[in-house]
Amino acid sequence: MPPTKNKSARFVAIESLCRLQKSRKPVTGIFNSVLALYPLESNDRQLATNIIYGVLRNRDSLDFMLQQLCRQPLKKLKPFVHQTLRTGLFQILYLDRIPESAAVNESVKAVQTARLPKKLQGFVNGVLRNFIRKRDELLTLLKNSNPPILNHPLWLYKRWEKHYGKDETIRICEQNNEQAGFSLQVNACTTDRETLLAAFRNNDIPARNGKYCDDTLILDDFHGGVSRLPGFNEGLFQVQDQGAQLLTRLIGPMVKEGEYLDACAGVGGKTSVLAQLAGPVQARVSAVEPDKMRQEKFKENMARLHPKLDLPLFPGSLQDFATSSNKRFHGILLDAPCSGTGVIRRHPDIRWNRREEDLDQYQKTQLDLLHTAATLLRPPGILVYATCSLEEEENEQVIEQFLAHNPDFSLKDCTSSLPSTAHTFVTKEKGYFAPLPGPEIDGFFGAGLIKRPV
Repeated sequence: MPPTKNKSARFVAIESLCRLQKSRKPVTGIFNSVLALYPLESNDRQLATNIIYGVLRNRDSLDFMLQQLCRQPLKKLKPFVHQTLRTGLFQILYLDRIPESAAVNESVKAVQTARLPKKLQGFVNGVLRNFIRKRDELLTLLKNSNPPILNHPLWLYKRWEKHYGKDETIRICEQNNEQAGFSLQVNACTTDRETLLAAFRNNDIPARNGKYCDDTLILDDFHGGVSRLPGFNEGLFQVQDQGAQLLTRLIGPMVKEGEYLDACAGVGGKTSVLAQLAGPVQARVSAVEPDKMRQEKFKENMARLHPKLDLPLFPGSLQDFATSSNKRFHGILLDAPCSGTGVIRRHPDIRWNRREEDLDQYQKTQLDLLHTAATLLRPPGILVYATCSLEEEENEQVIEQFLAHNPDFSLKDCTSSLPSTAHTFVTKEKGYFAPLPGPEIDGFFGAGLIKRPV
């Protein structure tokens, strides 16, 4: 179907949220597919993105207030009308630059564009204008709701409350509802943090040093496209959370002229950090990635970040690689597919897409990958198992089951591989790297597994 023009940013946001409601696919892919039908200019695309992510972060709060304004249960509303009310309410509450009248009028226009009956256009108009009149009253009701509305599914809240306690769970949920700052990992192969920081300041781009990594810059108030930042095209940095950077460092210190593998490379974020760690000791880095779209993005990123390096990419599964390759590695990073509950702040759709029953399937996949990766390690090498999950089934249980079946492996305390600023994230009993979501870091899990010589 050819692209159709003349659709507003609000319409695209609403349509994306409607499609997300019907599936459990990542919102980014859904949004891109809607944009392919209804292209938007850069500013409108940014507005649509802000609305989509804002609604996902505040969905239960928005529905709580909407229910006070609607006689019928919200689940009986037409999906497009329901999402229109959510997006309209979000704009009124959170987007200061948009006049209330514009938020209402554009919401009504979106319903009209969707060719829904006039009575539904009037319904949307009435509900949103009624909210404007009752705003203070409804916000007070929301604030005093018992139990508090934290914009996370109940099953996830209960799991975290059991594991972390009520106060810490509330803190995690509130942290997840904040918009994350831009975290940049400086490419040590091409520049240093001070030089890049000076370049940003010369271009009036506020930036500051990261708290946990000495090659991180934080942009708290940057909302444009990352490719517009100075130094992007030259490969001076990549977007990466500090937790992801620290996970990669668990593989160190690297052996001089050693062989290292990124076993689940994705688009190459951690592969790039491995390459930076490998440079000073002339080590070599290889990667495995089965997904074709990620393979292409990996190649693009490596061409930008490390144009002079030979970083072999195996375009298949880790099992296929293990079957076809005789190479054995001094270190392997296995950033396993997972539920992603540690990165909900950056990917707010995860909270609504996941189900508790998903965790068992993730664990099976993770154990299969871990056992395969272990066959590729030469003793006394290190196998780093990593996820961006907070769930025990995907983290501690995976390691415990692996060690029970692999007596030639033992745990390494992660402390020695991390800067002192990150030692607080290492668990006391087992030495796992396990930060919880915070202002400058997402939630991750990492374990170092040492293969003993026979």
